Amino acid sequence: MMYRWIEGGKGLSILPETTYDLWQIRRILEKRDLIQAQTTREIKQEGDYIRPDKGRRISVRIKLSVEDVKFDNQLGRLRVKGVIVDSDNEAVRHGSYHSIEIAQFMEFQLWKQHYDEVILSILKRKQTTESYILLAVDGREAGFGILSGTSISMLGTVRSDIAGKMYPQDSRELYNRYMHRILDMIKKIVEKHRESKIILLGPGSTKNQLANFLKEDGIKAYILEGFDMAGEDGVQLAINTNTFREFVKGTYFERVSLLLEEIRRRLARDDKRLAFGFDSCLRAAEMKAIEYLIISDDLFRVVDEYMIVDLLNKTEASGSEPIMLDSSTLLAQQVSKMGGAVALLRYPLE
Repeated sequence: MMYRWIEGGKGLSILPETTYDLWQIRRILEKRDLIQAQTTREIKQEGDYIRPDKGRRISVRIKLSVEDVKFDNQLGRLRVKGVIVDSDNEAVRHGSYHSIEIAQFMEFQLWKQHYDEVILSILKRKQTTESYILLAVDGREAGFGILSGTSISMLGTVRSDIAGKMYPQDSRELYNRYMHRILDMIKKIVEKHRESKIILLGPGSTKNQLANFLKEDGIKAYILEGFDMAGEDGVQLAINTNTFREFVKGTYFERVSLLLEEIRRRLARDDKRLAFGFDSCLRAAEMKAIEYLIISDDLFRVVDEYMIVDLLNKTEASGSEPIMLDSSTLLAQQVSKMGGAVALLRYPLE
């Protein structure tokens, strides 16, 4: 998340870069905050011969007094509802209600009456957002995904159309086209994720041939051995292996993986320094017993959003670190099976 202070420290200009950033912004936003962003609004047209329901949608910069905030888990965006207090268009009536949707890479401005230590801690924390373009490939299909932090997004599949009996020259021609389609796809992905490392995996030698093909075009790729599945399923399986975790050693992804391993070890030893589920974690947070708190976004489906924010902020206020995972990876799915929230404790609770 990128931010800068404005108006002599009275406000913030914020640019979220990941879903994790949106979660953190959700924790910052409160009722009666002021938020300003570029949005669209329908303006009713007036006149003797215009239908009452006829209107046109315009682009306008609006400032709201926040009344409600909701995190849309499926779309990965924040919906902020409030009363309009200012705009750059005279046709927009002040005092009426409006909703602003905040998504990744959408800059907005925020003014709060008070910036407490929890908010400052959230802003100062820098989550490492290493990203990896994963390509699980064989002679028939190539599945693309990108891992950013602990979130995996599938980007599609390219198929070679090589099947059945064909003349050798036909097969070579199709294979050559297949390689070029993969190259085009990689170039499009790299344009948006220039700092990402490219990882090739899958059965057979196709990944090695592809690495050489990419090298001729000046694109560096890393090869991981020991994976026997291609396509999007191959990508999903790969990120949950020790081989991949060793490759991403020292990253945020590995760190969270190790914390979940520690949870499993404590369970196996019947170590009481664990809390499972929202209620138990909230009690531990109120007693300042939490060392690490991990929640899955599945928790938003069963627990009120404001209560989750309260849990996260209480954990942060006690000097502990809350970690939020989305359900795109096995890491989050493991947490979901533990009640959606699990905490490593400093000491056992009664």
